[in-house]
Amino acid sequence: MWAETIVKVLKENDIRSISFLPDTVIGKILNYAVKDGSFELITLAREEEGVGIVTGEYLGGRRGVLMMQSAGLGNSVNALASLAIPYQIPFLLLISQRGELGEFNACHVTMGKALRGILDALGIQHFTLRREDEVEITMRGAIKTAYTSEQPVAVILSSELVGWKDEK
Repeated sequence: MWAETIVKVLKENDIRSISFLPDTVIGKILNYAVKDGSFELITLAREEEGVGIVTGEYLGGRRGVLMMQSAGLGNSVNALASLAIPYQIPFLLLISQRGELGEFNACHVTMGKALRGILDALGIQHFTLRREDEVEITMRGAIKTAYTSEQPVAVILSSELVGWKDEK
């Protein structure tokens, strides 16, 4: 399963901290991370807090990942643009895509359409996972690219990979 593969690759790349905002898709990853027992999970109130946390962790010698929904990227733009990017702090952004194929909530569509454009405007390299067979190599490559380039790198989890969110 894609979520289990993500956790495996995070662990193999010495990422031991997961800062996140609760989300159905991210919850699938967290279930595997909890079972593994190698990760510290940090629940955030807002996405920009996560930028500060993973930045501090990196400066302290520890690798972390920041997980959020696409709607939350807007909340983290200033922290990314004024801290992580200019000070060359590498980390992985794992973003669950809302507002695309099969979206039932109109409130997510605008930010979903803007997601890649915002990442491009910030100069954050990004990769979209659409199929299970892409997960391992894309995750490995994105983590390596982040730490080689000393910049945040984003991996977007598309609804094609994770399935549509059920309307409730």
